[in-house]
Amino acid sequence: MSQQLYDELLKSPQGLINGTLRDVIIPAILGKETDEMLYWIGKDLARQYPVASPEDLITLTHQLGLGDLTLQRKSKTSQLWQLGGPIVASRIKKDEENTSFGLECGYLAQEIEFQLGTVVEGRISARHHNFIEILLKNDPQTNSTTERTELATFIQVHPTNTNDESQPSRKHRRAKKSHPA
Repeated sequence: MSQQLYDELLKSPQGLINGTLRDVIIPAILGKETDEMLYWIGKDLARQYPVASPEDLITLTHQLGLGDLTLQRKSKTSQLWQLGGPIVASRIKKDEENTSFGLECGYLAQEIEFQLGTVVEGRISARHHNFIEILLKNDPQTNSTTERTELATFIQVHPTNTNDESQPSRKHRRAKKSHPA
């Protein structure tokens, strides 16, 4: 690993360990097959965390550290999603065209396949400096036949709360101080 790569990963939003695993170790193991293999790994990831709604998908994608997901447009046979945020921008900046987003494409394709009940395939439709666009295509005539024999049980995603619930808010603490003991 070069000093430059080390410094970039250390300062990146994904951190040194996640960046090293995702952008150094996995490509070293998979070689030219990285993008395709990550696509299928992304599908497997979605099978571990199936969600029932686009809103839950957006929340879970953020919680998994994949980036900030936004639905751009939707039709009967396709959906265009934008994936951005600091993690995606730093990954793109580090390696422009060679950065693999196969994991994200497979993950989104499988999640939407669960939601629609039809076969869905995903691919990157555009790369920008700080986000990518993922196009998902589905065939409403072709029902999904997932590798699992049981039906997906959707998880309930809870938005992350940045406030520590165990600590009273400042307003609450001030209110307590103003009351005589």
